[in-house]
Amino acid sequence: MKYLIIFFLLLFLNSDKKDDYDYNLLIGSWYQDSFANTTATGVFTFDKDSTATLEMKDGKTKAMIGGMTGPYKIERSKKILKITMVGKEKTFEIHELTDDVLVMQNQEKGKSKQTYKRYKNIK
Repeated sequence: MKYLIIFFLLLFLNSDKKDDYDYNLLIGSWYQDSFANTTATGVFTFDKDSTATLEMKDGKTKAMIGGMTGPYKIERSKKILKITMVGKEKTFEIHELTDDVLVMQNQEKGKSKQTYKRYKNIK
């Protein structure tokens, strides 16, 4: 009987576990230099309306090369971010999310972790 009580107590304590991340921190812009093994800078922007934008900027001049927009969703319990652009859904596991750093990994085989920094558009 005592094992049954301990089991339910542990189950109750585990079910009250909170998220590790404040996903509201995702809102805003994040950049990575040498995006996709190029000299370009990739800038992801996540809006409150669940819209993600990816912009490519020239690494030297910071001029816009191109961009695309699509919906995103977060599966909080699995720490998964799903972004759909150009009709293809990409799944990323979130490894770190702070005020200034976002680390995520594309779930395709062989993809390494990507580190993004908070982007502040300085004019």
